[in-house]
Amino acid sequence: MSILSKKAALYCGAAAVALSCTSGAGAQQAAPTGVQNGGSIETVIVTASRRSETVQNVAGQVTALTGTELEQMHANSFADFANSVPGLSFASGGATSNLIAIRGVTTGTTQLGSAVGLYLDDVPLGASTQFGLGFQAFNVNLFDLDRIEVLNGPQGTLFGANALGGVVRYITDKPDPDGYDARLEVEGSDTDHGSFNDGLRVMADMPLLDGTAAIRIDGLQEYDSGYTQDPTHDRTNVGSGRTLSGRISFLWKPTSDVDVRISAYSQNIVGSGADVSLRDPVTHQQVIGAYDQSYALSQPSESFIDLYSAVVDWDLHWAKLTSITGYQIDHGQYTSDLSTFYDTAFGLYDYLAPFYGSTIFDDFLNPYALTVDDLTTKVTQEVRLSSPDNKFFEWVIGGYFDHETTDESVDLLDEGTTNGTIPAPFTGVGTLPFFGYLPSTYRELAAYADGTYFVTDNFDVTLGIRYSNQVQNYQSNIQSVVVPNAFFPTPNTLYHYQSGSNGGEATYLINPRWHITDDVMVYAKVSSGYRPGGPNFELPNDALPATFQPDTLWNYEVGEKSTFWDGRATLDADVYDIQWNDMQATENVEGINQLVNCCDARIEGAEASFNYRVLPDLSVAGSGAYTDAVTTTNGAALDVAPGVRLPLSPKFNFALQATYNYDLGGGIGGAVNVSDVYVGNRGEGFAGSELDPLYTLPAYNTVNLNLAFYFPHSMEVDAYVKNIFDTEGQVSASTLNNALITDAPVPVYLSQPRTIGVVLKWGLN
Repeated sequence: MSILSKKAALYCGAAAVALSCTSGAGAQQAAPTGVQNGGSIETVIVTASRRSETVQNVAGQVTALTGTELEQMHANSFADFANSVPGLSFASGGATSNLIAIRGVTTGTTQLGSAVGLYLDDVPLGASTQFGLGFQAFNVNLFDLDRIEVLNGPQGTLFGANALGGVVRYITDKPDPDGYDARLEVEGSDTDHGSFNDGLRVMADMPLLDGTAAIRIDGLQEYDSGYTQDPTHDRTNVGSGRTLSGRISFLWKPTSDVDVRISAYSQNIVGSGADVSLRDPVTHQQVIGAYDQSYALSQPSESFIDLYSAVVDWDLHWAKLTSITGYQIDHGQYTSDLSTFYDTAFGLYDYLAPFYGSTIFDDFLNPYALTVDDLTTKVTQEVRLSSPDNKFFEWVIGGYFDHETTDESVDLLDEGTTNGTIPAPFTGVGTLPFFGYLPSTYRELAAYADGTYFVTDNFDVTLGIRYSNQVQNYQSNIQSVVVPNAFFPTPNTLYHYQSGSNGGEATYLINPRWHITDDVMVYAKVSSGYRPGGPNFELPNDALPATFQPDTLWNYEVGEKSTFWDGRATLDADVYDIQWNDMQATENVEGINQLVNCCDARIEGAEASFNYRVLPDLSVAGSGAYTDAVTTTNGAALDVAPGVRLPLSPKFNFALQATYNYDLGGGIGGAVNVSDVYVGNRGEGFAGSELDPLYTLPAYNTVNLNLAFYFPHSMEVDAYVKNIFDTEGQVSASTLNNALITDAPVPVYLSQPRTIGVVLKWGLN
């Protein structure tokens, strides 16, 4: 068991002990999950603007999913809620990670840096650079969250670099000094085409120090069986994954003006492969079976994070001082079977014959494994001052520091030989087809300010600015059989290269807001975002520059938010126009991926959401989005022309749900929730490109049902069915092999098939 797994198991055990301690404190019946008092829509408080306000008062598109809503979805990970958020899309990375896109801001599989900010509370998660696999969004477990906030559109002034498309924030429940709380959940389910899944989750919250402090401990273990098979190699439950996670949070209030919160979070995910099915690139028909694949090699993955944070809030009365300190260790290990690609690639390198002998590639038709081991340590510090809510001039000023060190190893192994080395005539030399050790560092300093001036009681304007400076250093230590030239005279040559960059970028916000009435607001928003440039994966003979530049984005948006029928209904809508310049992508030059600014794009779209309390016990809600994302200039690096659609984002997606709360008498009640989610067709790759060929993912629709029963003494039993009609949804794909072999089968990630489960819950309140 890894150190992290031991830590997570320890957290689980600690939570169980705490739970047993609190159980003697006397149980009182909790309010049924999902039940609202009265006939109005629940008011959700968010901190999207770095101050607490209702979601209906934020002048921009914000989706807030409460812990109650996540429980109704039986959402344990990102994929369980993503399709319910307007404008949010993703490519699956298996059990361990995802590539997230908001409002279509992505280049798909050619993207190495993140275009979405990912936060746990106020601490940014993951690497900020392309060298740390920044595009891989860690798959945060959703147990014991207060809410998730999804902020659409660039958030450059308050959230900084990489928030071009928006921000996803996971907000945890805080310790409560005012009373005991505890929760235990046991879950079991069965997935069609897969097998049995299980979950055990526990939380305990205890007051300390005469009510001036509290500690909250939670832990979990979950097993997902996966649902694809490899009959050729006798592998079952290929996409299975196991998650161990734990969190300890300590809150101390030494005075009425000071809060101190110290937290430790640890999560480890181990995956056995990916839930992909092989499909014909033209007909999209299954090559083997609907949920079947065939790989010569197994493709395990493991991803873990250790995150430690300290947050201090000090009310100075004339302002609030907030300090946020974070330290994290992100470690990922991934193995990919690239046999098809490299067997073909080696056969194409005829110009290598003078170096190695004309028959050398006859021996290269073997299984090839690409292994990636990535370790990033990250220290962040943010300090900000925010004014009180005075409805005259409200402001936030702050500074941000980030220092990251990344060690990345990338090896291509010939699994047909001992130790993965190249076969004869190089036997005994110990040379891998490709070896790379790529250390890098990243340092960012930023300052920002937002100010809101209230022109009248009903009209105000927010202006914001942020300036960030990044200093990066990058080294490559590589040897490669596929790049013999003046700098690689033999495959034994270890080439060392280092480069650096020092650059800065400013982002801006103009955000007027007009409350036509107390319940109707209209707003306009002009905002910018950027992703840092940096040093390149460069060889001395390359024509490409030693650095690549930031890509920048401007968002122009108008929208409205309204509440009507005495608070029983809300309706939010917006339209936007995004100009994205110097899009970053990767280009393969002589076998080495290099970072380039390829072209420009324009994204036009609209988003809407509503909530309606039809009756005191019946509510309906829905959301939808239209996204039209296309290139506007030629991009040689991607082999694309103007007017080509960007990957992953559907033109249309929507979600509808209805919840009915009922009372059976005798202290027994419950709720039934039905949801319908539609995801429109999307592409992976680009139309007309030979470097990143297009595979069109068809639209799909899933219907889900949850039935909850609430019993006395805070007992609850939930029965649910996900994907009632067992829809075979195609989530994302990879067309890497098709750049060399046009008719190669395409691995397509599939959505979760029909899953039937039961959750038993017990808690204190």
